[in-house]
Amino acid sequence: MVNETGLKLRTKLESVKTLRATTDATTTHSSGDLIVVEDTIGVVVEDVAISSDFVLVYEAEKIVVPKATGQSFTVGDAVFYDPANANVTAVTTDNTKCGRALEAVGTADAEVMIDLIVMD
Repeated sequence: MVNETGLKLRTKLESVKTLRATTDATTTHSSGDLIVVEDTIGVVVEDVAISSDFVLVYEAEKIVVPKATGQSFTVGDAVFYDPANANVTAVTTDNTKCGRALEAVGTADAEVMIDLIVMD
């Protein structure tokens, strides 16, 4: 496991797939943020300042991510990235499929463990 204040990885770090990206002159990210880089959805590994390189996990067997308020998931449900709210949701409209729920969570839960997978 990695830093519980941000990235919440529930699988070995060696088994995840990552990419290296750079923030622009006005953007920062925090560890655990769910973001999109070009066409790739992923989770930021460490806090990153403006105009800095960072690592993004784009594939992980088990990772905890923020979920939409009021949404519930059962095991196996598809999860979709909502760019407007930077979280996962069950809503398909204007969102991108990014994995499946690995646990059942209720509407009051703020996070869900998912299988973050590349969707081509």
